[in-house]
Amino acid sequence: MENIITINAEPRSEISKQARKQLRAHGKIPAVIYGISAESVPIAVSLADVKGVMKSENKENSILRIIQGEKSKFDAMIKEIQYDYLSDHIIHVDFIRIDLNKPVEVEVPVLLEGEPIGVKTEDGLLEFIHRQILVRSLPTSIPKQIRIDVSGLHINQSIKVENLPKSDAYQLLSPANTVICAVATKAKEEVPVVAEAAEVPAEGAVAAGGPAEGAAAATAAAGAAAKGAAAGKEGDKGAAAAPAKGAAPQKGTGTGKDKAK
Repeated sequence: MENIITINAEPRSEISKQARKQLRAHGKIPAVIYGISAESVPIAVSLADVKGVMKSENKENSILRIIQGEKSKFDAMIKEIQYDYLSDHIIHVDFIRIDLNKPVEVEVPVLLEGEPIGVKTEDGLLEFIHRQILVRSLPTSIPKQIRIDVSGLHINQSIKVENLPKSDAYQLLSPANTVICAVATKAKEEVPVVAEAAEVPAEGAVAAGGPAEGAAAATAAAGAAAKGAAAGKEGDKGAAAAPAKGAAPQKGTGTGKDKAK
């Protein structure tokens, strides 16, 4: 990668909120250049230039030549872009100075190629876990992307950083056990099973025979109770007519012995 994008910059002395607002109103955005050994410098760059970098082939890993005035120019890369939290508008950019002869550490996007066997014939699901890999490389040798062929993956198999081929152009810095992608088993949909609750008869209700038979039984029980109550009344009358055993004779009742007297 030796394509260098030129960006014109101008010094920025005012760093107040109002000054930044005025810059954006004129199609520019505030920025800061951080140096490897030099001090940071506030500048202003064209918003159109920054958007052009992000649309380029290498995006934020592009090599930039920032020109400030007639004498000042240096190579840099985008360190960070800040967006408005309510929209996708770029509001600030941080640049970092680089030396084309010294390696830098950047994140490179991963591109998966092919359809895994585990997805095609084994009803698996491809999971893309890590979409970027950290590498160390000279600025001019940074890969645009790292391509990975996943067509040979079976279900429950994965590709880790340690499985990637080595390259003389860059060094892989992400941990070797970092899983980039995997073919997983699809989760089975669980069908809810509703258990039938056993009917518990209410207290005093007849368990068998259903509501109709229970009602009939209740009616019969009520009739029996009524008959029992009537019988009880007749018994009370009989008890009142006959004197109790051992009771004294009623007053005014004569006996044969009294007549003889």
